[in-house]
Amino acid sequence: MTRAPLLALALAGLLAAAPARAADPGEAVAAGRKLYTSLCARCHGLNLVTSGAIGYDLRTFPKGDKERFVRSVNKGIRAMPAWEGVIKPEQLDAIWAYVGSVNGWGESAAAK
Repeated sequence: MTRAPLLALALAGLLAAAPARAADPGEAVAAGRKLYTSLCARCHGLNLVTSGAIGYDLRTFPKGDKERFVRSVNKGIRAMPAWEGVIKPEQLDAIWAYVGSVNGWGESAAAK
């Protein structure tokens, strides 16, 4: 098998094992952290700390712009691939909650 099918198979297993919906904000952040670490950190850096060489620095992402975040992840933007159909909406919400927790936005901004 080439690398692409192996990566797709591993990603499918990870997404199938990820919780569909977290019961509380703390669980959403924990689920989002796992997903972020597995799917996003390669380009956006651990704990959102990127070298700037690749990937947008998510520490600068505006807290009130979840719609833009969702659109960018789903449709892709510049060098970022589209994840629509791969990342479920509730998983994307969990990643957003994690980004908000690292940025110190609080629960109200993470829920938007």
